[in-house]
Amino acid sequence: MKGPTRIDFTPEQVEELIDRLCKETLRKEDYPILANILKAVIWMNFSLQEKKLSIQRLRAIFGIKTESAKKLTKFIEQANAANRQENASNENNQRETSNETSDKSSSQKRKGHGHRPASEFTQAKTIHVAHQSLKKGDTCPSCLKGRLFNLSAGSVIRIVGQPWLQVEVYRPERLRCSVCGKTFTATLPMEIMTGSRADSSAKAIVSLLKYRGGVPFYRQGEIQKILDAPISPSEIWEMTEDVANAVQPVYALLCKHAASAELIQNDDTKARILSIMEDREKRKGTEEEDKRSGIFTTGVLATLSGLDVKIALFFTGIKHAGENLDNLLDKRPSGLSPPIQQCDGGHNVPKNHDTHLSNCNAHCRRNFYELAEAWPKIVVRIIGWYSTIFANEKSAPSDPLSRLKWHQEQSGPIMGEMKTYCDNLMEQKEVEPNSSMGKAIAYLQNHWDELTLFLRMPGVPLDNNATERMLKRAVLNRKNAYFYRNETGAKIGDILMSVIETSALNKINPWEYLIAIQKYQEDVRANPNLWMPWLYEERVKELQPAEMQEAHRQ
Repeated sequence: MKGPTRIDFTPEQVEELIDRLCKETLRKEDYPILANILKAVIWMNFSLQEKKLSIQRLRAIFGIKTESAKKLTKFIEQANAANRQENASNENNQRETSNETSDKSSSQKRKGHGHRPASEFTQAKTIHVAHQSLKKGDTCPSCLKGRLFNLSAGSVIRIVGQPWLQVEVYRPERLRCSVCGKTFTATLPMEIMTGSRADSSAKAIVSLLKYRGGVPFYRQGEIQKILDAPISPSEIWEMTEDVANAVQPVYALLCKHAASAELIQNDDTKARILSIMEDREKRKGTEEEDKRSGIFTTGVLATLSGLDVKIALFFTGIKHAGENLDNLLDKRPSGLSPPIQQCDGGHNVPKNHDTHLSNCNAHCRRNFYELAEAWPKIVVRIIGWYSTIFANEKSAPSDPLSRLKWHQEQSGPIMGEMKTYCDNLMEQKEVEPNSSMGKAIAYLQNHWDELTLFLRMPGVPLDNNATERMLKRAVLNRKNAYFYRNETGAKIGDILMSVIETSALNKINPWEYLIAIQKYQEDVRANPNLWMPWLYEERVKELQPAEMQEAHRQ
């Protein structure tokens, strides 16, 4: 709706107009003014309705964060309220409600306590407890006839806590001769004499706490301090720097592998690097002023063809996701066809490389979901169609070709019906093009080919949610630590987050992996291709016999 023209009044003129209106003595020149005021009221009401959508988004940040169908219930009720009649009395309604509630509560299963079974604690220390008075082969004390034999042992879990950094203080004994005065000092273990102040396990755990758990260095230092094991944040930072240096060859090779992937998903989020922000502030207003104002962390999720392997990469700096993807695809072998790219569009698309572009249907669905309060009838229909499409995805076969055929048969007609419905809304002018609903429909229309690529090409995901979940690691780190001090810190964060997240995606214990990388640093630098997270265990097995032989010779 077009906004009204500007009207300027003085307080005296407003009072005079109201007075003439009350006395029913309006002048001829008053009528255009009143008509414009009426237009302004209608326009303001419409704008207020649209403004509620922004408030709705703020509620999503501080309140309910999930986009569940339950949340749409109140909007559906509002849309159908005009067609409902209250025939039953309040007393009957209360009785029916209480009966329904009691039926539901009785039919609901008892919730679990959340405890994991012993089989899932693969790294737990196992303590075997022998029977206090009996052993295998003894006579049964009950019947005095049979012989006892072993059954499979049961299991009782006990969780033990401790500070994540344990400090050991070595005090080598010193002796001095009473005659010649010569001093004799006990020899420390070799790893203490030649190793760093912190061992590989300590460096691995602080790296995980920071770049997977989002616990800042200063917070780790504060906790260590109150536990009487004071370790400064700067020393903890140095530990993570050592781990990043050890794992850097692996990170470089991960980038190379990701460049040759069949499917690449990317997105970015805001970041802060103090050195860049301070430099921009200094150059502000000069000829060298930086035209860019943003700093971003890009997340790239690559799926390797022919392998059940996923690679997670992070890049933090002034470049958008599309520019970082361009740099990554520079490493792509020339003989490979363009990869499938899943993203939200915009700055995520590379300019110098071709990709089979697919856009996120969850993003498109969210555009409509956020408008449920203002446009309940339209949103309920579109969300219903999308619910069926995502349900089809859960039921689809895992084989890419079979999945493609499944979606063509099950989801293709639904997508077509949704497109026709949205086109009719615009053609019949039931929706203003500049309204929030008009913009949501325009997004669907403008990105239709990219939103429906999963109906034409095998292996195309329906949404980009996997990348957004991955980026939450960077968001968590930003919320807790606020910023990187400089680009070196950002690079170390990118390396460690990439390696840790890649390990987690491939079900590799990242703590054990980081310890092994530090232990075999020389071999990692010489043979990084053997130290990919999904391959390193085999390499460790190959190196262990040589280590045992060397220890035996010594």
